[in-house]
Amino acid sequence: MPVVQTIPPLLSPPTNIFGLYQYLAQRIPGYDPSEYVRELNSAYIHVWEEISKLKNHYFSNTVQVTVLKAQFTYDFQFNADAALSAPVSSRLYQVTRIRVLPPAAGLFQGTRSLSPTDPEFIGLSANPTSAPTQTGPYYWYMNGRNQCTWGLPLAIGTVIEVVYTFWPLALTFLTQGTVSSTGTVVTGLGTNFTQLLQPDFQASQPTTTGGQEQLQVELVCNGNQVYRVGTITSDTILTTASTINPALANGSQYVVGALPEIAREHIRVIASVATAKMYSIAGDDTRQQEWLGVAASNMQMMKDSLIERQSNNPAQKQRFPYGIGRRNRLFMR
Repeated sequence: MPVVQTIPPLLSPPTNIFGLYQYLAQRIPGYDPSEYVRELNSAYIHVWEEISKLKNHYFSNTVQVTVLKAQFTYDFQFNADAALSAPVSSRLYQVTRIRVLPPAAGLFQGTRSLSPTDPEFIGLSANPTSAPTQTGPYYWYMNGRNQCTWGLPLAIGTVIEVVYTFWPLALTFLTQGTVSSTGTVVTGLGTNFTQLLQPDFQASQPTTTGGQEQLQVELVCNGNQVYRVGTITSDTILTTASTINPALANGSQYVVGALPEIAREHIRVIASVATAKMYSIAGDDTRQQEWLGVAASNMQMMKDSLIERQSNNPAQKQRFPYGIGRRNRLFMR
């Protein structure tokens, strides 16, 4: 991944992966850019998992799909056999609840997740009905992360409502080629905007329709101006949410960087965790222990902040071992 020498350090706290990369490279110079990005992504997953422990709906979504083929097993992640009207999500991580709406019914019905060795599941699946079920009982289990197997085949037209948590996308930034702009339209030459995400996750590219799992992206240009990307329509065309001023002349340098999908005020927690990870590479660097403490303090501050946001639900706060009364917080440095 090339280093963009013509773009100076961002003046504000880092918001996207390029800002985090600059932050880390300034603190610990001398490593290849890919090493900084790798450690930042490792830290990002660590922060994501810590947030997920607090409350699972921070990274959750609800999607409804329709059965097109009557069968026992459905591929929720990719819908490779086209048995559903659409995949549930390419970012599917863990299913938490499923409801079904039979073709002739007016209300959704509950389902039960059972082990495939459960006597109730075996008893149901051992003697399936001659016609796909429209009355249940609806028993299922997840086979791996994406395959959902049912005790009875579902009837064509059945609507499956899936509540699930999704996994973070890798943070990357692009610098290949050059750009120019007119208003909010950015035109690239030799650029590869769509490759910000891997092919399996193109549905999460910024679009006009938005969505719970759409990635947020920023464009860095004109020295250190930052613009939110509204759409990425091709490898050579993207639009920004506001007009680029001054307009970019032909041959302008740029960076397109992904934003971590966490609250903006907590993004620097990723940098502090990654800094501790980078100091651990040398093995005998005494600054590792210092930054482990900084990272732990920052992580605790983030957890406290997220818990306080749940003040409208005090019963659930009691489940967490992190007190909202903690005030001995160290500011991020």
